[in-house]
Amino acid sequence: MIHAVVFDLGEVLASPPSLLPDLARRLGVEEEALSMRYWDGRVGYDAGCPAIDYWGPILEDLGVEPTDALVEEIAGLDAAGWTELRSTARQLLRDVRGSGVSVAVLTNSPHAMQKAADAAAWRREVNHLFVSATVGMTKPDPDLYRHVAARLGLDPQQIAYIDDNPANVAAAVELGWRGHVFTTDAATRVWLVGLGVL
Repeated sequence: MIHAVVFDLGEVLASPPSLLPDLARRLGVEEEALSMRYWDGRVGYDAGCPAIDYWGPILEDLGVEPTDALVEEIAGLDAAGWTELRSTARQLLRDVRGSGVSVAVLTNSPHAMQKAADAAAWRREVNHLFVSATVGMTKPDPDLYRHVAARLGLDPQQIAYIDDNPANVAAAVELGWRGHVFTTDAATRVWLVGLGVL
């Protein structure tokens, strides 16, 4: 029986179409130029490196001076953008929690995400929030899934996990979690119904 459903955040609960346009507008650069660099170094950023180590090279390449104040602002805007949940995704969170099952979010995200997510309106609908930079491990490290299971106080087979990255899902399944590769909110709902969660 499933006692907890763990959701990824980016592209599973949140897929903000205005994120890059808004960041590019704030920086006064072309969106395409920013999008070409956006994911460079993101693994290290999500693992907990300082924001300046990630944003500094990107801003310099874009011809923007990476002042401490600007880096802090852009890091905050970026994280806040990823906390804007789709309405259908947020309803899934509510429905899962309403069924009596614990709800968790496990995200590969930088330190700025911890602050942004903790301040988000949906945070009260989530029992547990795990941000990779805060924890000090990133998916698909098996130790991260073990850490989450221990914090949830559950056996692996009692946890259902939803992520858009097949490698992340495979790592969880290898440890005994029930896993679903996200495509749409509707497909996720069908899967959760099949598990008896909804």
